[in-house]
Parts: sequence; C-alpha cells; structure tokens
Amino acid sequence: MIVVSRKVDEWVQIGSDVLVSATDIDQRTVRVIVKGRMIGGADDGQPFEAVHEMSRGQSFEIGPFVHVAVMEIRPPVVQFGFDVPRNLPVHTKEHADALRQKKKDKGG
Repeated sequence: MIVVSRKVDEWVQIGSDVLVSATDIDQRTVRVIVKGRMIGGADDGQPFEAVHEMSRGQSFEIGPFVHVAVMEIRPPVVQFGFDVPRNLPVHTKEHADALRQKKKDKGG
C-alpha cells in the first residue's frame, strides 16, 4: 500500500487519468473527490466523478484494481492509502506534473 498525506485541494494522481483530493477535512471525517477515467473492469476508460464522505478506515474502489482508504485524519492533513497494481504509478499531482514536464523537456 502506498500512503500519501495531503491537505485540502492537494491532489494525488493515480496512473495518468485519475485524481483524488480532500475538499473538506475535520476531526472525524473527510470529503474526498475523485475524478478521471475508470481503471479496469466493464467501465474501463469511462469518465467519472464521485464524492465520498469518509471516516478513518473507510475505503472506496476505482474499478476492480484500485482501492483508496483513509488511513488517518489529523486536520489540516489526511493520510490516504492506495492499493494499486505495481504497474500503476501513484504520485502527488505536483510530482506527476514535474515528471511530465521533465519528459517533455527531453523531447519524449
């Protein structure tokens, strides 16, 4: 499992098409928005957007292969746990953007 800490409106990118962010964090719950394209299953590649109100220990699925859990809530930060296949990268949005820019600068 990959664990990433984020504040409100700080995004995590899963693969190239899915973004996850907390939009509201309080002592016991976090509102999570997830959007992008479904990963795997019958709806593979289909666009979606969902909002989840979650407590510590709760999780949701993005297709059959990706599970996102709330590991810890310590305002103003929430810790997400991502259970994904090994070939699917999970990065903070800032890091994913930097990698994309570096690849673009190299001409790839």
